Amino acid sequence: MKTLFLFTLILQFAFLIFAKSNSLKGDRILVILDKLEEKKNYSIFFKSLEDRGFDLTYVSATDEKNLEIIKYEESLYDHLILLAPETHYYENDVNAKQFINFIDKGGNILLTANENTGNAIEDLLYEFGATVDESGFNVIDNFAHNGTTPNVLAIEELDYPISLDKLEAPVLYSGTAIKSNGKNPYAKPVLVAGPAAYSWDETAVTKAPLVTGNNIILVHTLQAINNSRIVMTGSNKMFTDKFIESPVKLNDKTYDKSGNLDFITNITKWNFQEKKVLKVISSKHHKINETERPEYYTIKNEIHYEIEISEYNDGQWQPFNATDVQLELIMLDPYIRTTLKQMPPTNPTSSTFAIDLMVPDHCGVFTFKVDYRRYGLSWLLESDVIAIHPLHYNEFPRFLVQGLPYYFGAFSMLGGFILVTLLALYHEDKKNPTTASDTKEATLKKKTN
Repeated sequence: MKTLFLFTLILQFAFLIFAKSNSLKGDRILVILDKLEEKKNYSIFFKSLEDRGFDLTYVSATDEKNLEIIKYEESLYDHLILLAPETHYYENDVNAKQFINFIDKGGNILLTANENTGNAIEDLLYEFGATVDESGFNVIDNFAHNGTTPNVLAIEELDYPISLDKLEAPVLYSGTAIKSNGKNPYAKPVLVAGPAAYSWDETAVTKAPLVTGNNIILVHTLQAINNSRIVMTGSNKMFTDKFIESPVKLNDKTYDKSGNLDFITNITKWNFQEKKVLKVISSKHHKINETERPEYYTIKNEIHYEIEISEYNDGQWQPFNATDVQLELIMLDPYIRTTLKQMPPTNPTSSTFAIDLMVPDHCGVFTFKVDYRRYGLSWLLESDVIAIHPLHYNEFPRFLVQGLPYYFGAFSMLGGFILVTLLALYHEDKKNPTTASDTKEATLKKKTN
């Protein structure tokens, strides 16, 4: 019995040592709760993260001793989960400014609000171009709700399939409404309320709600320019065991279990960069029929450009398929913008996009740039700077088709000059012969005169 116990203990210890998440950013997660006692309410969600290899650290938002996310200008964690929506001020000056600094260092954040959102989360949402409704206000939908509870929404469709194509079962949601100011081009909603939804408290509606219908955002996403990812939701309850295991009754359909676990698993995979991550394996360009990159190009050179891209999903690198990868040749402004063609696969982990083209008929320093930004995928930016020279004196064509009229005029004038010269040199007038009688007559006339 002791041997079996020791063997089990060794296996668990080995698992803890060698277990590693599929996240490219790391496996350290800090979970911040309003109270540590609330940890048990999210046991299924936390266990799913641990099963994926993450190392979770739990701390209360009011824990002055242990609450710290950045130390000596270095992030102590790779990801943050903020399940402390009601705390107004986090200890140790952990505020919106520190969270933004954490994002700037490459960290990812999952944050939740609710109907009693505190100042800390409100300030952070404001930084992301979003706001929540007044305290005590819930999202209500008298048509798309679970059973007979109008403030527990049952959402069947995704507004934007960022990580999951479709829902197998409705997602239960109970919380406040998020409103986007629409000014952040890097933000996009994933889950929105139905057309009949509105945000209000338990009293009668006396004025226009802050936001209604499909403008109510339930789950919002943002991808920063450094590829850090943020997920915002107005409901911390959707992560609880109660909502995950709750049966769903929507209209005439009944489901044994909600789709919450499937949804939050996939959205956190995107959030923590376990999927939809792109990287450039290599890029190159050279003259056609050559293989090496030259020091410079000459105007109107025929060149070949190619870039190799790979996509990361659930621990595996695989070929990236797309039809809209573009190359730009830029000198202040793009002189050429063209779509690259995906080549037949030659590598099981990447795809090659290539094109043959002629460089611009303009000399200068050009940037060969691939700037690929599609929401849900990490941004790609690959660039190379090279000079384009004018033709050398011995590279210009000797005869141009456009110059034929001038050539004809010049040679015709030269030919005419030669002809006139020859005529002037070798032409001689012929003299008419005269008789002696004519000469005498002419002499007599002069004398008589």
